[in-house]
Amino acid sequence: MSEEFKTGQHILSGYEWVVFGPDWGRHPSVSQHLFSEFLGFSPVLWVETVGLREPQLSKRDLIRSIQKIVDFISGRRRRFASAPNGLTVICPPTLPFTRIRLVRLLNAWLVRRGVEMARRRLNLKNPTLVVCTPSQSDFVGSMGEGASIYYCSDQYSLWPGMNQQHVVQMERSLLKRVDAIVAVSDYLAAQFKECGKPVCTLKQGVDPAHFSRSLPVQPTGHFEIVYFGMIDERLDLDLIADIARKLPQAIIRLIGPAKVDLSKIAGLPSIHVESAIPYEDLPKSLVTTNLFILPFLMTELARSCSPLKIKEYLACERPVISMPLPEAEMLSEFVHVAKNQAAFLNAVVEAKEGRLSFDAGATRRFIQTETWRAKAVEFCKFVRDVCAQKRLPTNSFVLPREGG
Repeated sequence: MSEEFKTGQHILSGYEWVVFGPDWGRHPSVSQHLFSEFLGFSPVLWVETVGLREPQLSKRDLIRSIQKIVDFISGRRRRFASAPNGLTVICPPTLPFTRIRLVRLLNAWLVRRGVEMARRRLNLKNPTLVVCTPSQSDFVGSMGEGASIYYCSDQYSLWPGMNQQHVVQMERSLLKRVDAIVAVSDYLAAQFKECGKPVCTLKQGVDPAHFSRSLPVQPTGHFEIVYFGMIDERLDLDLIADIARKLPQAIIRLIGPAKVDLSKIAGLPSIHVESAIPYEDLPKSLVTTNLFILPFLMTELARSCSPLKIKEYLACERPVISMPLPEAEMLSEFVHVAKNQAAFLNAVVEAKEGRLSFDAGATRRFIQTETWRAKAVEFCKFVRDVCAQKRLPTNSFVLPREGG
């Protein structure tokens, strides 16, 4: 079998993608991970637009708004695809007040104009449009796309600070317009069962080579427990405090932007809250880690999420303890799933004492099958089927026989 066939390169070639996603490079989103796999094989026009949450009168939102204005005026977020990997990023000017109809109409016109200019420059003839949030529903059907996909990585209406009714309405509108839906979990896919459109479950991927840079473990003399990701309403701060009191000699690192009041853990010296570490530097910061944890409160918000970090934890080849999230339970062969807070605390103690079982070899073999390249190939196969149903041209590459 040829190396090209084994790596899926033949399937990734021949497409044209227009993707509406979060700011490229600002945070390594699920959609960015997925479409990074197409770079060098198929052109990707990445369109940055307003998010779901309307701005509030806060310092954070003011800084973010100023940043977006500067990005647009300076052209800092605009990169045309003269680069060899075929990525183009554009940031059309848009307003965040999506509940106002006139604002949405203006945004749709501005975005359509920006995409048309980029498409002409890139000579995109029959792109597949991918939208990643319900707020992008107004753009579907007007970008000159051949087919459209809703790539859903979360239950957005449950996010803190969202107007739930408004988000649900936008998602309903989006489901009527797109040709198909890709969801990152069975839980999310089940939400779309009744929409009458093709639905595919595409589980989260991981970059094993990237996180292997956290090896080998460098002992510090302390047992180090790590959580990295958003520090928000999903985290059980009481449980984290209990761990700190139970194991006062252990070090607990919470790495990521804090979106909630941390007063519950403020007086515990073994808990270290650290700013978010750039994705490129994250593995090197984890070389002293002994255990990864997912101490989520079991709310509807937590149950609906499919944390990308679970497979990233496993790629670091350390034990992982999680509360009973649906995605964690599906990976219970590799993840220790605690049914409640008491079981979670006991499992952490067992890990500290070296009694928590963990098969590094089996975990490594599993993770090698869960790469973002493999997920991109799965994604392409689904899109190819959707386009075939619409009788649209898709991948122009002729598939070789497996013995080639």
